[in-house]
Parts: sequence; structure tokens; C-alpha cells
Amino acid sequence: MKEEQKQHLLTYIKGIAMGAADVVPGVSGGTIALITHIYERLISAIDNVSLSLVLQLFTTNRKNAWAKLDGTFLFALTFGISTSILLVTSGISWLLTHYPIPLWAFFFGLILSSAFVLKNSVSNWNTTSMLLLLSGGIVAFGIGLIAPSQGSENLLYLFFCGMLVVIAMILPGISGAFILILLGAYGTALDAVAQIKAFQLEGLVVFAVMASGGLVGLKVFAKVLRWLYTTYKNMVLATMIGFLLGSLYKVWPWKQTTQYYTNSDGELVPLTSVAVFPDLTYERNQVVFAICAFLFGLVLLFFLERLSKRKIE
Repeated sequence: MKEEQKQHLLTYIKGIAMGAADVVPGVSGGTIALITHIYERLISAIDNVSLSLVLQLFTTNRKNAWAKLDGTFLFALTFGISTSILLVTSGISWLLTHYPIPLWAFFFGLILSSAFVLKNSVSNWNTTSMLLLLSGGIVAFGIGLIAPSQGSENLLYLFFCGMLVVIAMILPGISGAFILILLGAYGTALDAVAQIKAFQLEGLVVFAVMASGGLVGLKVFAKVLRWLYTTYKNMVLATMIGFLLGSLYKVWPWKQTTQYYTNSDGELVPLTSVAVFPDLTYERNQVVFAICAFLFGLVLLFFLERLSKRKIE
């Protein structure tokens, strides 16, 4: 396999990892992009997308336009994310239902090690950086305490949800899936994916509306984020590390539900919860499995980070 093809394959694999992370509440695909060293390229590529360049793809200038769009990179990454969302969603939902504690422990380890890896990317830790890290942590922690809304299935509302969720997806430490939960649209999004798999038009309409909102939000926010990342890189990274550390509370494996709500099927669904320490003698707390999953998350992150630093041989 040629070197260029290997790099495209690696980008596709990173897209799969990003998509899997975006499905789980409390985890961000932006975190994966950052620790696998494609974050800056991603926001630059998104910012470069314009209607004129897209239209040029249908002219004799298509090769030049494709290069300016970083088309192969975006295609491989988007294809990986789409593959993951379509194929991994069912598995993630099953794990959240049957093995939630080991799954949350895995992501707890992944996020914790992400923050540790990223601290080396900040070239100058000073008072400003530390204050921004603290501020980012407080914001992410505060978001995790917000009680979710029951939402709406109005298409305009779902368009708005799509805008916010994609912005959250490209911010490390801020979970797009959790933002959907706060807006009351997480179940709607999962149902849409299931309906698409079953070739139902309703799911495709919901997905198209949310995706359209996402594209608008992504394009607008990418320009701001690119400018911030280029001009104030240290400060942005410090804030993002704060986001990661602040989000750890939300993904703590052991929680006690404090409030429920009744969904459209008449079922009681957890609404708010608080983190608790596990009872080591209680078998259902799955402490041993959780520790193993936590360690696997740590090791996997460092493996991904090291792999992304060098080219595949």
C-alpha cells in the first residue's frame, strides 16, 4: 500500500474514533481530533470550504478546488465519522443499557489521559493559562449539572439543535451528545439513525434537518475557532484542557439518580444524577470491570497519540 493511501486510511480510522466518541454523552469527537493531531488541519479545512470552491468541483478547475478544500482529508474523515455513527450507535446504546459502568470508566480514562497528553502542547504555563484552565473546568462542570430539557420535534428546533451540537462536537471536552440530551433531542437523533437503517423517510428528514443546522454552525464557528487557535493557541489549549477536566464529573461511572421524567412511551427515564463512590462489595457496581476499562482507556489514548505522531510504515 502506498504511503499516501496509508495516511488516508489512518484519517478514516481517526474519523471512526471521532464518530464513536460523538455518540456517547460526555465525550467529544473534538477531543479525539486534538489528541490525534488533526485538530488544526480540521478547523482550517472547514474554514476553507466555500460555495465558490464547491461549485468549482463541477468545472475544469476541479482538481485545484479539491486541493484547496483539502477534499481527500475531509472525505476520509467524514466517511469514517458517518460509518461509525451508523454502525457503532447500536453497540454504544447496548453498552449504555447493559454495561454502563465499564463504558463510562473507559471514557473517564480516555478523557483523563487526553488532558495529561495535551498539557504538553501548552508551551507556556503562566497565570493567564492557569486561570483559563480553571474557567474551562468550571464551565464544563457547570454544563454537566444542568438538568436536561424534554425538547421538541419541531424541525426548526432540531435545526437549532444541529447547530449547537456540531459546535460542541469540535470543542474538546464539550460533548455534542450531551448537548443533545440537554436540549431533549438525543433520543430523537438516535431514533433517526435507526429509521435510516430501516429505510424510513421520516428518519432521513430529521437527519437532513439536523445535518443542515450542523453545517451552518460548523462553518460559522470554525472561522472564529481557527482565528482563536492561530492567534492565542496556548490560551485556547489551556481552556480546552479545562473543558476536559471539568467534564470528568459527567462521565464518572457511578451515579445516583435524583430525578426522573416520563418519556413519550410512558417509561421513567433518569433526568438528573449525582456522582457517588461505589460500594466495593456490591457486585452490580462492576468495580473490577470498571478498573480494567479505565486502564484500557488510558493505554488506548497514549497508543493513538503516539501512532498519530508518526507516519505508518
